[in-house]
Amino acid sequence: MEKLRRNKLFIYSFLAPAFLIYTALAVIPIVQSVNFSFYAWPGIKNIPMKFTGLANYAEMLTSPRFWLSIKNVMWFILMNLIFQILLGYGLALLLSRCWKGYKAFKVAFFLPVVLPLTASALLWKFIYFPNNIGILNQFLYLLKLDRLATAWLINAKTALNAVIAANVWTGFGYHVVIGFAALSGIPDSIMESAGLDGADALQRLVYFTLPMIWESVKISMVLIITGSMKNFDIVFVMTEGGPNGLTHVPSTLLYYEAFKYEHYGLGSAIAVFILAASLLLSLVTMRLMQREAIEY
Repeated sequence: MEKLRRNKLFIYSFLAPAFLIYTALAVIPIVQSVNFSFYAWPGIKNIPMKFTGLANYAEMLTSPRFWLSIKNVMWFILMNLIFQILLGYGLALLLSRCWKGYKAFKVAFFLPVVLPLTASALLWKFIYFPNNIGILNQFLYLLKLDRLATAWLINAKTALNAVIAANVWTGFGYHVVIGFAALSGIPDSIMESAGLDGADALQRLVYFTLPMIWESVKISMVLIITGSMKNFDIVFVMTEGGPNGLTHVPSTLLYYEAFKYEHYGLGSAIAVFILAASLLLSLVTMRLMQREAIEY
């Protein structure tokens, strides 16, 4: 066994299939997208590509629709960070108390994560149906709050936030599991010692629990940021970027430019932007949240 561990050829032979699959499905498409972003092309095989240099990037950066999509995705990221982290880790903290039946709650909270995003989006689209058809409006009518009822996905003031609420519901359960796993790794003796030293519940949370699960919180934040940057399914199914393009995010704008308007080069430029922005935001987040590791 020790000889096999030292045999690099043996090790590489096991790594090679995964590397080849990753290269074929991720690396090559990324390189192709970067290449396409320098050309004007409708995405049709028999039509030759015309080299345009940075024209697609210039068009992207001067487009009001692009900057609106950036504004929307920044709000998307902020709201998801706040609510998915608070809900996820708050519920994980409650579950870590090992209340009776907590395992059933873990399953219930994680259930939206395993549902297909398209199915979840259609479910929430039905909840938001206008008039007295949608469940949300029916509930408001029942409470005699008729003035609050609206066409949630058509009203420009509520459409984006309605989609964000649905996205929070589909994702917070994942962070419940991450948070619960992190909290389960904290030795009981540390909390007992903190209690004996006079620390109340809030002090134990701020000065002991949070620093010990900081790495997990950082991972959750990076996952939320990258997931929000490339989010397509739920926005497209619920609003298709409407009303009047007001809920477009970069990924839906990419789809429209590349496949509906046949501006494949511009769509590729937006794809490159999404990749670069995701990497940059992830690196900045990890840098800002970097702390000394706590050993216990």
